[in-house]
Amino acid sequence: MEPSRPRIALLALAAIFASPAYPQSSEDPTALLDRARQKIAATTQRLLKCTCLETIERTYYAAPAPKMNPRIMTDASANSCDGKAFGANGPLSLEAKDRLRIGVTVSGDKEIFSWAAANRFDSRSVFQLVSSGPISMGFFGTYLVDIFENPGTRIEFSGKKQQAAAEVFEYTFEVPAESSHYGIGAENGWEITGYRGSFQIYSATAELAGLMEETAQLPPDARMCRARTSIDYHYMLIGDDEFLIPRRSQLETLSGNADETSSITTFSGCHEYTAESSLRFDTPESPSSAKISTQPPAPLPPGLSLTLALLATINPASAAAGDAISAEVSTAVRAPHSKQILVPAGAIAHGRILQMRHRYNASRFLISIRFETLEANGVVLPLFLRWDHKLQFQTPPAPKGFRDRGPEFSLPPPSTAEIGGIFSLSAFRPGSVLPAGFKSKWITVSP
Repeated sequence: MEPSRPRIALLALAAIFASPAYPQSSEDPTALLDRARQKIAATTQRLLKCTCLETIERTYYAAPAPKMNPRIMTDASANSCDGKAFGANGPLSLEAKDRLRIGVTVSGDKEIFSWAAANRFDSRSVFQLVSSGPISMGFFGTYLVDIFENPGTRIEFSGKKQQAAAEVFEYTFEVPAESSHYGIGAENGWEITGYRGSFQIYSATAELAGLMEETAQLPPDARMCRARTSIDYHYMLIGDDEFLIPRRSQLETLSGNADETSSITTFSGCHEYTAESSLRFDTPESPSSAKISTQPPAPLPPGLSLTLALLATINPASAAAGDAISAEVSTAVRAPHSKQILVPAGAIAHGRILQMRHRYNASRFLISIRFETLEANGVVLPLFLRWDHKLQFQTPPAPKGFRDRGPEFSLPPPSTAEIGGIFSLSAFRPGSVLPAGFKSKWITVSP
């Protein structure tokens, strides 16, 4: 079972809009900061109305096992945060990597999310949507208000420098815990923490270039010592406006046993909501042009066996949790003790990837998938399945000179709120994928 990982969120209110570039100039640091604050304050009055796709690449590093005094049963310092800092705790080994894609937008005073494969935003928080591994909110459009519009923030000018062809002014800042809205998910609920860092502003335009912050030492029940975030910004034309969108953000965590994680987020596929657009929550998904009946179709009875063949290859090198998948029903499914066909051959099951992880210590790719709807005879109905891993999978033979047992059941499902079938591929085998036509067996269950 995968270990529990920390959760992080920054609760803020709004996003930042860009402004046209101006000729390079230099001015008083206080006046420049005031100009930047005005841009941010103006932004909070017309909230960001666009959505983007976040691709998050997470890397997990393990520290070497601590050397303990054989006369002492436990070594309390092994899990203590005292004296630990990022990159200063000895050599780390690469343990695992995973990848996920989620949609993000701003609604009211908060960010809301969906899986990339969904056509609606989820009413659940991102921490319920992604319940394992480090995850954060605030990068997209609500992060900066807690710094720039917070009267408790202390900001000081620290110097100026050339960044590429532009001049930037650098500032340091500190947000004490009593003024902070930075929340850390801990065992006993959310813990508010203070944090400090620095940011850069282009002197000619008063536009934000980048920001870095690090939390104070966190309480023991947070299961980590510190979190550090760095964000690079750029301007993106979305509709008729330019928006200040992170080009790249990185979240790092440091635990008491000196393990570290790094989560790099990039944004793509951004578009603006029009006046006719609306946000949808928890409405049924229709994966194609097939219509959903106004009268919900009777669910499939439990205990039916479905063999599903993937319609497209799942490649661990590029696939991510949240990606949509489809599979074809290989053989017609009949009612028990009857010739009545309940599911015709060729019906299409739609679902998504729940987890895409490379475990370096086991040299395996772990791919967890789940099917959610069934499309047959022009009707889409919910699908509730349990994976039957006893099926002997039909996979292409290994290349000459290789010995490979093909996909197989490997480990218990990951620690996630949503469980599917989990398959294991050898990371040693070049081009190891779940190919189109790959068959897996599933059993219908009660909703």
